[in-house]
Amino acid sequence: MDDQPVLICSDDGVGAALLGALVETLGYRVRFAIVPAEAESLFRRERPRVALVDGEDRAHCSDAFLGRARMRGVSVTIYGTRDTIDRIRSLAEAHDLSTLLMPSTPQALRPVLEGAPA
Repeated sequence: MDDQPVLICSDDGVGAALLGALVETLGYRVRFAIVPAEAESLFRRERPRVALVDGEDRAHCSDAFLGRARMRGVSVTIYGTRDTIDRIRSLAEAHDLSTLLMPSTPQALRPVLEGAPA
């Protein structure tokens, strides 16, 4: 594990906090992007290695945001319910992103966090 935080992007504060608590149990630092922010300044300020993006959050789960993440070398996984994942599948494939079905377990989340590029 390194010092870079995991960035959780969601407009659902409670859901983001629950996911953040799960990520912290695996030993990672967590930062939150609950209010939509300009992607470049957000990535520059937080310097995440990994971003977990809520598939229901239209501001963060967008071509512009995901493209900026890729340009900054941030590994992104889009998370959500089965219906959400089905709905955003083409967006995830277009950006070559993985998806994570929620609710998740530490066993399912760990490879997502560990598989991010250094």
